[in-house]
Amino acid sequence: MTQLIEKHAERLLMASFDTMADAFMLADLANLYSLLTSVGKIESLKRYWATYIKKVEILLVQVPELNVSLVSELLALKQRLDDIMKSAFQSNNILAHALRDSFESFVNTRRNKPAQLTAKFIDQCMRSGNKSATDEDIDSLLDRVVVLFRFINDKDLFEAYYKRDLAKRLLYNKSVSIDTERPMVQKLRIEYGLGYTKRLEGMLRDMDVSSDLDGKFTNLQQAQETRGIDFHATILTQAFWPTYEPLPLVIPREFIQFYNEKHNGRKLFWQPNLGTCLLKVVFDEGVKKPSLTIMQGTVLLLFSERGELSYEQIQENTGLEGIELIRTLQSLACGKFRVLTKEPKGQDVEVTDVFRFNAAFKSSYARVKIGQILLKEVEKESKEVEEHVQFDRMYQVDAAIVRILKARKQADHPTLMSELPGQLKFNSTATEIKERIETLIERDYLKRDETDPSIYHYLS
Repeated sequence: MTQLIEKHAERLLMASFDTMADAFMLADLANLYSLLTSVGKIESLKRYWATYIKKVEILLVQVPELNVSLVSELLALKQRLDDIMKSAFQSNNILAHALRDSFESFVNTRRNKPAQLTAKFIDQCMRSGNKSATDEDIDSLLDRVVVLFRFINDKDLFEAYYKRDLAKRLLYNKSVSIDTERPMVQKLRIEYGLGYTKRLEGMLRDMDVSSDLDGKFTNLQQAQETRGIDFHATILTQAFWPTYEPLPLVIPREFIQFYNEKHNGRKLFWQPNLGTCLLKVVFDEGVKKPSLTIMQGTVLLLFSERGELSYEQIQENTGLEGIELIRTLQSLACGKFRVLTKEPKGQDVEVTDVFRFNAAFKSSYARVKIGQILLKEVEKESKEVEEHVQFDRMYQVDAAIVRILKARKQADHPTLMSELPGQLKFNSTATEIKERIETLIERDYLKRDETDPSIYHYLS
């Protein structure tokens, strides 16, 4: 019997393994495993197991246009493969290693994409609009996502995307809750260490500190009864948060004075493009409460004193200019909810246009959200994130090369290439490393050996 199984093992695997795995035939797979292990054919099973996983890869990862649904499909696939390992293959170490290696290989087939899509998947789970899931459901799902995170090579890129999305959730009050955000950051910290999550944890601390500071400022305003405007500010530590381009805009001064009294020597840089406001506006139909960006609100408030303003007058009074002012005026006068009118009529805004308050504005809603005109922000932001990460990677590769050669004094090219992966938290191509070596030679950190150019010397 044993000889018969040994003789026909390959034929048996070839004819039935993929079919049984596709159909999730756990009992049959368990019998197959028992037969093959009894005759020492575990390596043959390992080969077909790894090949099967790679075949599934082609169906999932090689799709030209990948989207966030890929993460759900990967999670489902990983769960199915884990169930086969546990129920049919008795968690065999050899087959488990094959699963890990094959899964990691195909998850990273499309460079950068897994990191971006996994971060976006988490963002969708953590947003307040996700009302169908309980806290327990979210926590269980995030545990599975963290398992997927282990296989992603571009963890620095994942962190950049995750930080960008976390910032939007926190600043726009779109998160399920900050108490849900903390466990996820803690999960990442357990997986990859404090250094990896330091900025993310700093962002969460900033929100706590800002909440306390905002409460004190609100109490001060109520005690003094100086303004009819509720003003709330979030103080961000620049080193923790994504980089934002500053916008010139007139901002209330009271908070600056309040903050400077508590924190002498610190300087605030305003980021009005991250803020929102809610105004009470009286139209012919009645009172409406438009929800606006800070730029939109600043422009609309100008019309509380004057019913008509030119483009140049708005520019002078707000400090906004160029594309930001055009986008803001388009959203107020050319969008779905037109609280302003313009002359001449049209979808484009010109510097010669004149704007008027639209008292005849009508809406069935008491609160109206007026969206900003988007200029392909998603594509632009993704490109900026990847460029920033790539810029950071160059210096990390430089530092790793210098560390290795400083310790060794000299090393040949194969030795350097073999040691670099252990120094880096991401995959780097041979071409990219070669470019960094040439740059370090030009900057006199290294030099080539005079007799053997494949050997590099450290220059102290």
